[in-house]
Amino acid sequence: MLNGHGDDIYKSNTEIKANFSTNVWYDADTDILRSMLITQIDKIFHYPEPAAESFVREVARFHNLQPQNVIAGNGATELFYLIAHAFEGSKTILPIPSFSEYEDACTLYRHQQIFVPIKDFQAGPADLMFICNPNNPDGHVWKLEEIENILQQYPQMTLVVDESFIDFAPTAQPSEPLLASYPNLLVIHSMTKSYAIPGLRLGYMLGSENLIDRIKRFTHPWNVNALAIEIGKFLLQNGKYLLPDTGRLLKRKENFVRAFDELPGYSPVPSETSFFLIHTIHKSHVLKQELLKQFGILIRDASNFRGLDEHYFRVNTLSDEKNQMLLRALRLLSITDL
Repeated sequence: MLNGHGDDIYKSNTEIKANFSTNVWYDADTDILRSMLITQIDKIFHYPEPAAESFVREVARFHNLQPQNVIAGNGATELFYLIAHAFEGSKTILPIPSFSEYEDACTLYRHQQIFVPIKDFQAGPADLMFICNPNNPDGHVWKLEEIENILQQYPQMTLVVDESFIDFAPTAQPSEPLLASYPNLLVIHSMTKSYAIPGLRLGYMLGSENLIDRIKRFTHPWNVNALAIEIGKFLLQNGKYLLPDTGRLLKRKENFVRAFDELPGYSPVPSETSFFLIHTIHKSHVLKQELLKQFGILIRDASNFRGLDEHYFRVNTLSDEKNQMLLRALRLLSITDL
């Protein structure tokens, strides 16, 4: 496992005043979620459903599919590892830079990995391919026709589309409509980012019955806890109004990007989401340390994404007040600190 994801607050004894390192929706109505969890707290005194059956049924209803087209996971990451296990030893294409857990899962299960830069991406024959849409860390959006073209061109290859951040990118089109025509497609959703429940760990996978059956053989019982099952059902039924207001969020992000453009030594990378990469003349791990130590601000050192170097970091767009807090801190940091 890569020891270097965002939101590594657990490593620090410093009070965090602003956390830019995670792409989780920062302004969710957490009071509603707390109230919901309190009403379900007695569920912890009993075993959960072995395969989160009631949640699976609700996911199927939500997407107009059948329960046999769905697997529930302990976050999206568990699902990546299940896929890698089911396709053990496969030839697998991984665009870079992208979410590191695809590579980690494939390494664990001895895949032959082919890394292709996302900037000049060209698919090729393989057994399996992962894409993140929109992509983490750079906010790149894959067009639906690009995805369909890969599915058409390589019908023997299983394409995994991770849509964990799709609620943060209005230009990204969901891949679910392609499921009816392409049995080689798997679509993964994380509920933790859009609804701000990363500590509960909840996600799900959609696909053809044959593919789902193949992967189900590697699941284990009680992988989704009882509280996650209940809040997942609640959010699918009632949570639409809790999702990010992307119009307002992306306007704020554009102002944030323009402010970075005016900072000497910092160059934001174009992104279609609320989070974006920044190339800096400074070393990102030093920048992260100094921002945390001096200001209680946490950013995502992006140097450990394959395809990036030690001069990249990632930030998410937060409130205007916190965005200004980061910009002021960067202006105050002296060159000797970096």
